[in-house]
Amino acid sequence: MKKIKFFMVGVLGSWLIRLLALTIRIYDSPRGFNEKIQTVQAIYTFWHCLILIPAYVGRRKNIQVLISQHSDGEYIAQVIKRLGFGVVRGSTTRGGARAVKTLVDKVREGYPVAITPDGPRGPRFVVQPGSIYLSQKTRLPIIPTTVGLSRYWKLPSWDEFRIPKPFSRALMMYGEPLHIPPNLTEEETESYRLQVEKIMKEMTEKADVLVRERLC
Repeated sequence: MKKIKFFMVGVLGSWLIRLLALTIRIYDSPRGFNEKIQTVQAIYTFWHCLILIPAYVGRRKNIQVLISQHSDGEYIAQVIKRLGFGVVRGSTTRGGARAVKTLVDKVREGYPVAITPDGPRGPRFVVQPGSIYLSQKTRLPIIPTTVGLSRYWKLPSWDEFRIPKPFSRALMMYGEPLHIPPNLTEEETESYRLQVEKIMKEMTEKADVLVRERLC
């Protein structure tokens, strides 16, 4: 019964994302970067509440996405598989060693990686150290990425998940690559974690302003 439920959610969810996104004007900053994602190998970090637009923009580009082994993660996995993403189940804690090894192998094959650093259960807008660890292991830079939405519905979930309204605008904003040294002390790791978190928060505020004021 669960398998049927997951299958239905995957099919319906992927089509709903496609249909909704077709009504939305999607911009990017820097301009043209949405078309480069597949060729710029990096770890793209998105807030958990803003994954709908990236799921559409990154479709059919074979981006490898790290998704938790939690039951909620299975729904997300079923949806994004049908959008053309690669899915690696696990985290840097639960199922971590195997997941990280799989991602390292995918990176060696030339694939980019995407991760929600405040997922799967929060706290909201708090970057977990796993993204720093993943960057160290894969040797890929982190590209902080966010989405500004002109109009959206907000769900009563832990992450206040945002669903863009039809015929609204969205801005995908990409930050500068952040290279993480392979050997860090705990203090240095925390410093990089805070740096990524600060950049992502500032970018999200800026993207929201730009897209609402039609400045993108």
